[in-house]
This record gives sequence, structure tokens and C-alpha cells, in this order.
Amino acid sequence: MKKIILIALLATSTLLLASCGSEAPLTEAQQAEKYNMTTTEYKEMKDAAARMNMTIEEHMKHSSMDDSEMDMDMSDDSHMIEDDMEMDMNK
Repeated sequence: MKKIILIALLATSTLLLASCGSEAPLTEAQQAEKYNMTTTEYKEMKDAAARMNMTIEEHMKHSSMDDSEMDMDMSDDSHMIEDDMEMDMNK
């Protein structure tokens, strides 16, 4: 009786494990679509991330943070330019 239960348990667990691995990994085109990029853009980002020993997700997170910092810097610069122009006008 124990052998039958053991065999049934092994067969069931084997089937469950086999069904978990049936999903194939995404192709580069599918991954690019996932991130709303062209395949070329995705490959460039992936290569850049690999050069920095990062995953593409980490690289995209850091690059989006850099973009927001640049936006802040540009607004600060434009404010400084306006101040300089006012100073020139007052002379």
C-alpha cells in the first residue's frame, strides 16, 4: 500500500513540476514591446546595462532618475539665466 501511495505521489509531483516549466522565455522583440521600445533601443539599453553589471530594469530605473534630475537642473539653469538677464538690463 505504501508503494502505491509513494508512486502516485511521485507521479503527481513530477507532473506538477513539468507543467511549471512550460513557459518559454520572452524573445528580445517581446521584451522590447514590454518596455515600449523598439528592438534596437532595447538592445542598446540591455548592452549599456550589461556594461555596468546591471539588469535592464535597474538601468532603466537609474536612467529615469537621471532624466528627472536633468529636468530639475534645466529649470534651475533657466531661472539663473533670467536673473542674469535682469542684471544686465539694470546696468
